[in-house]
Amino acid sequence: MKKKIFSIMMAGLALVALGSCSNTDYTEKYPDPSKTNTVSVPDVFTAVLFKGNTWLNPVYYRYYCQTQTSGVFGGMIGSSNGKGRFMGGGEGRFNDRWTNFYDMLTQYRVLEKTYNKLDESEQNANKVYLMVSRSILESQLHEMLSLFGAVPFKGAGTLWENSDYTGAKQKAAYDDDADLYKMILADLKEAGDYFAEGGPSTAVQNAMASKDYTIAAGNAARWQKYINSLRLRIALHLSTNGSVTSEAHAAIKEIVENPSKYPVIESNADNMGVEPSTNSDDFNWGKSISQALWTGYTPSQAMLDALNVPANGIPTADTDPRIQVMLDPNPDGEYISYDVTKTSSQISDIATEKGKDYQKRKLYPANYYCVLDSQAVAGWKEYEGNSNVFGLWMGAAEVSLSKSEAYLMGYGVTKDEAKAKACFIKGVELSTEYFWNEKKNSSLYKKGNDSYNANRDLIEPTAEEIAAYAEKAWKPTQEAVCTQLWLNFGWTNLLEAWNVTRRTGYPEVSFAKDNQLASYPTPPGRLPYPSDELNYNKDNVQAAISKYYKEPLGYFSTLFWAKDVYYKIVAEH
Repeated sequence: MKKKIFSIMMAGLALVALGSCSNTDYTEKYPDPSKTNTVSVPDVFTAVLFKGNTWLNPVYYRYYCQTQTSGVFGGMIGSSNGKGRFMGGGEGRFNDRWTNFYDMLTQYRVLEKTYNKLDESEQNANKVYLMVSRSILESQLHEMLSLFGAVPFKGAGTLWENSDYTGAKQKAAYDDDADLYKMILADLKEAGDYFAEGGPSTAVQNAMASKDYTIAAGNAARWQKYINSLRLRIALHLSTNGSVTSEAHAAIKEIVENPSKYPVIESNADNMGVEPSTNSDDFNWGKSISQALWTGYTPSQAMLDALNVPANGIPTADTDPRIQVMLDPNPDGEYISYDVTKTSSQISDIATEKGKDYQKRKLYPANYYCVLDSQAVAGWKEYEGNSNVFGLWMGAAEVSLSKSEAYLMGYGVTKDEAKAKACFIKGVELSTEYFWNEKKNSSLYKKGNDSYNANRDLIEPTAEEIAAYAEKAWKPTQEAVCTQLWLNFGWTNLLEAWNVTRRTGYPEVSFAKDNQLASYPTPPGRLPYPSDELNYNKDNVQAAISKYYKEPLGYFSTLFWAKDVYYKIVAEH
């Protein structure tokens, strides 16, 4: 395959690039192009899915990047105040995120062109692949827009057709992010209407099952709920600030007030995503994600506050019942995070001294600061993670909490505190159920043990206790609702958690200003355009920089839907 000249157009010859994939689950659904004369729309549908795998599912590289970037910036992952802590994963990682998306876009362009060549009857039979592929692609376009702002899209992904570099480059102008968001909302409505009007036949759904490796397996009802829920996610994302609030509110109103036409995910049984498989590294989520997380990522103090952990770190009856399935405590059963008012050396020294004390008492593992749950997600060493972890794309708890915010704030619907409260309580209950199920269904689960290497009691809350906690957590404020929405994203979707904090300022996340690296003193508002664009798409990217950067780096510019400052500086180190 030719070397990428500029990433937004070049993914190689799309079909040839995929022929070398070794994953059996994938290749069974997508024939080797070198051994076939034609590629069908269903074949390329699988290619679109697979090219989105890294950023849709719990894959090592996604979490390796996000724990250092959106995880820290959004306040889910704690910062130990090291030098350069606000640089994130680094430009190379940002560039990879960019090129991965355009690889996926290229596959969609192949599908689109293949579909457009079909006659009317064939298009009708294949329309579900177009609707679903476009929706999945636009879920990732939403992520790109929430990271980079304006990006090339409408004219991008065309180089594979004729290798016309000059022509493809000219088409790769940057589309305004607000305009692209309007397009996404319209496209998702079209897809929702397609399913509401009957969608694919039973025969087409049965055929789709052999090409669809998600949990939906071709089931139209499952895809319908996911697409409508995705539309709700993106509409809420646009509802608080900026120039697309009217379109966003209209979308929320249509979805929330027409549940029979636009059904959404209402229970954890309907959650959308991809089941793991130990038959292939591409889908072995536990093996993959443990590489990124097993060394012990400590949650932020904001997360502990959201879980109602007292200052001494010891849970009480008022602490969130998710605490034992989201985090591992230290050997004394304490949930302690970094104190960002201290220097990096002080934070490290505290842990070292506590570790010596644990060793004297023969308490292992000897981490002072709490970490992500070893049984449910992080694993106990590299390649030894939870092989049953679900690749969650969209969950019922998020949907319910999103509706709660809409009712509370009057986003497209009449303000209704009672409905907001009911959706809030249901959302907290669904979230608690989800995280407890993830732990209990883990391949690493040790009944009665709160973590993999310890023997502290794991006590599952009753349904009544969960409901009582949700009732106590409720307050008729955007802060209360958005804190729960943010907390529910947890480790499963660190980018969406950052989106919540940037959009609303909730929960309040605190940092120490980085005086060790003057260029990156605080968390960013967005990511800068990557090196491939600066090197190979110069004219178009420079035009975008001139229009959208509010300062030289672009890193500290505010995206149109976000708050100018979403965090609090409490110290300087």
